[in-house]
Amino acid sequence: MSISQERLTVMNKTIGQVLNEVVEKYPENMALIYPDLNIRYSYETFLSEIGRVSRGFIKIGIKIGDKVALWAPNIPEWIISQMALAKIGAILVPVDPGAGREDLKYILQQSGARYIVMAKGLEEEEYVSMLSGIAHELSLKHVVVIGETRASDMISWQELVDMGGKMDSHILSVRENEIRPNYPVAIMYTSGTTGKPKGVVLDHCGLINKSIFSAHRQGLVNQDRLCLFFPLFHMFGNTCITLTGIFKGATIVMPCKIFEPSSILSAIYREKCTAIYGSPSMLISLIDHGDFKPEEWKTLSKGTIGGAPCPAELMRRLAEDIGVSDITVAYGITETSSWITMTRPEDPLDLRVSTIGTALECNEVKILDPISGEGLPADTQGELCTRGFLMKGYYKMPAATASAIDKDGWFHSGDLGEMNEEGYVKITGRVKDVIVRNGIEIYPTDMEEVIYKLPGVSEVQVFGFPHPGKGHEVAAWVKLKEGSELSLEDLVKYGKDSIHKDKEPHYYKLVKEFPMTRSGKVQKFRLAEMAAEEYLE
Repeated sequence: MSISQERLTVMNKTIGQVLNEVVEKYPENMALIYPDLNIRYSYETFLSEIGRVSRGFIKIGIKIGDKVALWAPNIPEWIISQMALAKIGAILVPVDPGAGREDLKYILQQSGARYIVMAKGLEEEEYVSMLSGIAHELSLKHVVVIGETRASDMISWQELVDMGGKMDSHILSVRENEIRPNYPVAIMYTSGTTGKPKGVVLDHCGLINKSIFSAHRQGLVNQDRLCLFFPLFHMFGNTCITLTGIFKGATIVMPCKIFEPSSILSAIYREKCTAIYGSPSMLISLIDHGDFKPEEWKTLSKGTIGGAPCPAELMRRLAEDIGVSDITVAYGITETSSWITMTRPEDPLDLRVSTIGTALECNEVKILDPISGEGLPADTQGELCTRGFLMKGYYKMPAATASAIDKDGWFHSGDLGEMNEEGYVKITGRVKDVIVRNGIEIYPTDMEEVIYKLPGVSEVQVFGFPHPGKGHEVAAWVKLKEGSELSLEDLVKYGKDSIHKDKEPHYYKLVKEFPMTRSGKVQKFRLAEMAAEEYLE
């Protein structure tokens, strides 16, 4: 029996309890490595640091249920704060490091955060300046700045740690015993591409079980070293990599504050990483980079691709050419406490590119008719719905919560998919993203897979944009591999020869980059806006 076929039982514990158990089991294992600052925490040291910060948080008045915003790039203090806040029963509110003034204000006000832990900024002190500019509109009790600060109304990170170091450790033990697995532990904000971001309320139990079951599916063990470059403010970073690795007693390697291919490639080699995680766009950027050397990835064997459909050519290169043979593909949503489905390392390559795997053992999946709500037979397209360890709701948005989760407890994803007799799921598009041109439904992923087969193509995005006569028009924008001599004419001819005329894109373009979110997703709505402006005006 393989690792991923063994039976797991659902865990009813808090994040603090699981962390304590891991440290007791693997005290000498390396927990966190940040090469740039030569920071190397064993699990024993890691827990000690978390303890001091936890007590510091208690000292400044943070109580169970208080919301605490965390605004920083990928630095060790982010993860230490995340774990410390969970230990004391506070609610983490991650903020995008690239947030603008209005985004920051909206999240702080909507969440009701009264405390914020923040870096000075990505470059100098832009975070401090931005917060100072809106402080009069907020009701913050304390601001903790990672680094030294002279501002009289702020607390430096070292001051916080020193406060905690002077407190009796028994105080933290008492607090931890008051926390229950169903208590909220985070409010994570959705991307908000179709409106204001919604705050997704998540509890200890959901994040723990999704992490444990997905780690098991991947075959992670305590000797693994996970490369973490995905932004920590995003669930992929803070849960699917960080919590998942920590709960197995594995090592988290953080190469850089923000996505920087050279630093990542160097860390993978020097720190002998065994697992890699990212969106297809991120992984393409790494293996197409000038510093990439396949022989320096020989320790990598596993990991997960998520956040967007995985092109077949990318999976083939990773698994066959480069040797990351056990890499999995997964599908998840913030509202479902992370992953819903995942392939297995032993799955044939074609299943790992044509599907998003089967449901994790801790949740259910079914395909419904998006109009009637009726269940559909195998291999029939409908809306993917899931049940098990869902969010507690959208914060202060009962109507939005009711529209997302039905009376039987099923979350409606808005994604179109099919499920075969063996339970393998294929995503075919978004309910809202299906392109209808002249009455014909067109699914972007189908077109993308065809164009990816053309030698010289690094990345392709097929999308629709409004057209006055046809309802929508279809465009395919393509990024080429370095050194490729593929021309626009070659691309157009290939499209005409390979795609049915009723569905082929009518507009092609070669681009050097795509507009992306900080979490590595291509912003197709921005592509649609750009195309409408370019082609129709």
